[in-house]
Amino acid sequence: MRIRWDENKRQLVLSNRHVDFADLENLLLLPYLEDQRSDEPEQYRLIEVAGGQMATFIVEYRVDQLGPFIWVVNAWKSTRREEESYEQSI
Repeated sequence: MRIRWDENKRQLVLSNRHVDFADLENLLLLPYLEDQRSDEPEQYRLIEVAGGQMATFIVEYRVDQLGPFIWVVNAWKSTRREEESYEQSI
């Protein structure tokens, strides 16, 4: 599936939190935890290992003229609670 993001937001998150939206493409091939975080807009949390650390991504599943894609909203180093959720589920 295609993955897209706002490049300015990606650079800001990369600079401030050292998590790269671009890592998500390869990480979706590895085990990850997914759960729904909100209904309006419908957003999902993905927790996985990224760059040697646990990372949490907030994404939306969208559709355009080319078909479905994942829109990356935000990312950060996972909290201890998020890490525990991942460890219990994976």
